[in-house]
Amino acid sequence: MKEYFVKMRVIILGQYPLDMKKIRGGVETCIIGLVNELKKYSDIELHVITKEIMWENITKVEDNVTIHYLASPPLPRFVTIKTIDQHKTIKKIKELKPDVVHAHMTAGPGYCALKSGFPNIVTVHGITKEEYDPKIRPGLLDTIRRMVAVPMEDYVFKHAKVLTVVSYYVKKNIKPFCKGEIYIIPNGIRNEFFEIENNEIENMLLFVGGIEPRKSLLNLLKAVKIIKKEIPDVRLHIVGSVRKQRYYNSLVEYVNQNNLNDNIIFKGELSDEEVKKEFSECSVFVLPSKVESFGIVLAEAEACGKPVVASNIGGIPYVIDDNETGFLVEYGDIDGFANKILLLLNDKNLRNKIGIAGMEKAKQFSNKDIAKRYYNLYNAVIHNGKRK
Repeated sequence: MKEYFVKMRVIILGQYPLDMKKIRGGVETCIIGLVNELKKYSDIELHVITKEIMWENITKVEDNVTIHYLASPPLPRFVTIKTIDQHKTIKKIKELKPDVVHAHMTAGPGYCALKSGFPNIVTVHGITKEEYDPKIRPGLLDTIRRMVAVPMEDYVFKHAKVLTVVSYYVKKNIKPFCKGEIYIIPNGIRNEFFEIENNEIENMLLFVGGIEPRKSLLNLLKAVKIIKKEIPDVRLHIVGSVRKQRYYNSLVEYVNQNNLNDNIIFKGELSDEEVKKEFSECSVFVLPSKVESFGIVLAEAEACGKPVVASNIGGIPYVIDDNETGFLVEYGDIDGFANKILLLLNDKNLRNKIGIAGMEKAKQFSNKDIAKRYYNLYNAVIHNGKRK
């Protein structure tokens, strides 16, 4: 008698690029890596639901994955998140009738996953209340975003039965508000970061991330000014899109006023291959953030064998082992940040030693292992019949 094999239907809900050459941010990077591994499982029917600013829905089928790009009008996200986007997302989930929905982020995807009524897992990549703290984002639009997103996040924390978080820091901070189970599963690194060649250009620093106040780039520019006194040809490449124009303008003004034009280069938003080239050529990777739940770029730097100097905040200590795979500096200690960078730039053997340790550390963030953990969790959620 012929046996019939029933696949597990899984929906990944969250940011996913229309153009793989243009990857937007850490969450999107993590979802891509997870999808690339899950599609190798013969017993999974994999779907991705994402939104894209356009006028008509697009569905692509490629490499055992069906990607549903839901059209979203060119309006501020706080306008569409609880109206058009929510309606379309829940409708599509119900059409697909999944065994489990895996939502990335609370406000938006997580909220829709719970409202759909299907078994679900919500991954908390960052805490909205922190990322939209008025001290970091005081503007009117950010205030409106906070007013819309925080209640959605609160709903997810209160009603989700299974959540995953990217670091112990996130778990500790959301646990008092959650009733469900919380598992720590870090963000994964795409395999190609382990294969990037080291084409180091001496005295080259690299920052990758959005240009916004919570990344504290002004502190980094001040550190470069200190470093320049000892290493005049030090260079910092800042890779990432401008998310706050006024903040970016203040950075450019500081560069001009302090004669740092030859030392600091704003590279803008680069393609995936161009970003990898920047990783390949840097001597030290730097991240001076004030708020960071994980910092996937840190793990990517480790995978490339690059030493890191970063703020000792949030989930960063979960990724970087101080004095082993990099140096952690208390937030706001500009002199301390500059001194650690100088220590690395002046000692190639130390850079190599820390870089090797970082590559070993990064193995625990491999997408293959992360996907296996999620595969097991999907099965557990389905078999336990957990719902919203």
